[in-house]
Amino acid sequence: MGAKWQLKDHEAERRLFVRRLMLAGIFVVLLFAALIAKLVNLQIYQYEYFSARSDGNRLHSQYVPPARGLIFDSTGKLLADNQPIFNLTVVREQVEDMDKLLAELDKLIRLTEDDIEQFKRRLQRNRVPFASIPLRYVLEEDEKSKIAVNSHLLPGIAIEPQFVRQYPLEALTAHSVGYVSEINRDELDRLDELQRENYGGTNHIGKSGIERTYEELLHGTVGYELVEKNNRGQVMRRLDRTDPVAGKNLTLHMNSELQIAANEALGDYRGAVVAIDPATGGILAMVSKPGFNPNLFVTGISSADYSVLVNDRVNTPLFDRTTNPYPPGSTVKPFIGLAGLHHEFVDYDFAIQDPGYFRLPGVSYRWGDWTLRTPIGGGHGHTDLQRAIFQSCDTFFYDLGVRMGIDTMHDFMAQFGFGDNFALDIGFARTGVLPSREWKRTSRGEPWYPGDTVNSSIGQGYMWATPLQLATATAILANNGEVVEPRMLKAINGVPYEPEIVNPRPNVVVEDPDYWRYIQESMTMVVHRPYSSTFRDNGTAYEAIAQKDRNMPYLLGGKSGSAQVVSIDQSILSSADIEVSELNKDHALFVAFAPALHETIPPRIAVAVFVENGGSGGSVAGPIAKAVTDAYLLDILKLDFDGDDEPEESRALLSQAND
Repeated sequence: MGAKWQLKDHEAERRLFVRRLMLAGIFVVLLFAALIAKLVNLQIYQYEYFSARSDGNRLHSQYVPPARGLIFDSTGKLLADNQPIFNLTVVREQVEDMDKLLAELDKLIRLTEDDIEQFKRRLQRNRVPFASIPLRYVLEEDEKSKIAVNSHLLPGIAIEPQFVRQYPLEALTAHSVGYVSEINRDELDRLDELQRENYGGTNHIGKSGIERTYEELLHGTVGYELVEKNNRGQVMRRLDRTDPVAGKNLTLHMNSELQIAANEALGDYRGAVVAIDPATGGILAMVSKPGFNPNLFVTGISSADYSVLVNDRVNTPLFDRTTNPYPPGSTVKPFIGLAGLHHEFVDYDFAIQDPGYFRLPGVSYRWGDWTLRTPIGGGHGHTDLQRAIFQSCDTFFYDLGVRMGIDTMHDFMAQFGFGDNFALDIGFARTGVLPSREWKRTSRGEPWYPGDTVNSSIGQGYMWATPLQLATATAILANNGEVVEPRMLKAINGVPYEPEIVNPRPNVVVEDPDYWRYIQESMTMVVHRPYSSTFRDNGTAYEAIAQKDRNMPYLLGGKSGSAQVVSIDQSILSSADIEVSELNKDHALFVAFAPALHETIPPRIAVAVFVENGGSGGSVAGPIAKAVTDAYLLDILKLDFDGDDEPEESRALLSQAND
């Protein structure tokens, strides 16, 4: 039989094709529906979300740091300025491999270990997204060029301008004006949330001195701006901006010319000078020497430079000698003497016969007078209070101190600022020690002994005072007891500033107002009392000051002091063979005010001078005090002292000194 042939079923094939076509069409429609639904979702329902994500890749909100307020001296000269620099900054979110980037940069510019270490600390401290974090400050022109040429190889890198602090007087104001440096994590943590926000984009904060005290005024208020950046993190354009508010400009009572004069007067000595205007309390000069260059700290001091400063154990340049205490020595004698007059333990006629030493009843130990340390030896003989001051008779004050007692001395001297910080805006100043029974019991766990009173009566033993305190007390004495609390700030943005004092210090009132004249006259004799038949008739600073300048046009009231650094037996000190090492020599001190005893011109300046291991207060610290008062009265204020307004006794005193 032959093969069977079967004809195709075209109708069945057509139906199959139609079914497949319908399924494919449905599938395509569903795909389009899903695509349209997705587009609707993206374009309509999630538009704001993805629009923000898109803008986030190119738009960035960043802080605009405010310009820090400037600091001027009383004559308008800059003490703290802002200067422009260019920094190399990094946006961490735009860097894939930070170590690789740093290695590439190191091939182009100088990156020290200090730079890398400080940069890593900034990375840890700053957690603001897309923040520009400084890697290197102060780029040179050739370094900027190298980075610009290779910018396509350095994602996240930018060169940004910045204003940073600059101190024209450098070491001369390092302790008083202070300095700014990079803010650290502890400082940020001490700020509340609002303050921390205000430090966004700011790398610096006041660390010491006026910069720290008035940080809130100087800092200003942070601003904001919306910028568009490219894929390398470079700003292409600025879209919106809220301007920052610059910090306030401050004017100080300080006179830079006097600051320079005080520094030059100290010469090569380590020491301090504090000068105050008794009328206003304004601090005219505040020098601690040696100092340091505060500009080194502004952009991050290197380890090598910092080691030099901290390892200098002799000069200790970071140590502020104006606000740290030392034994005041005999500079306290005018205040002890005034206390004796006020409490009627002595009067103008009271005198002792000084044999050169003092003994407590029933005690064999002798407290020697300073004359035992001279070739002449012996005491001052017949000595009243005035001679005890201008000749600095220790024995007189040993006797007076023991008769008054430590409680009377403490309460009276506290009124002059001893044991306290009277300064309104120098909160970092130490308070020293004004000893009392309670103080010794609390701090030492011991009772007070009569020998402690003997030592305290000449500013030794437990008594410690800062040069700032000594200048404050001298200003109060020159003011006849009127207390004007020391302050640095004079004006804000050119507007005179008068601080609101909630609890003003009371003035010092004595039983007889003539006591002020008597003590001031005694201090004037320290400088102007000339030689007579014996050495005991001249003031302790006469030879070093008035005798050397016989044409001195004004009277200077002062008091010398020497403070022992180490305890050495008096019999050893009186030996001609003994040599004391340089670092064990006495500290030299001198307090002064001028002009003294003038009818029409009140005292315009009160000065405290401290010379570390200087030896004699009268011969070493005294001339420094005179150089400072000369500079202020004659060169700066240009006062005319023709002698016509001097009272008769003052002219006689001055003519004796010039005889």
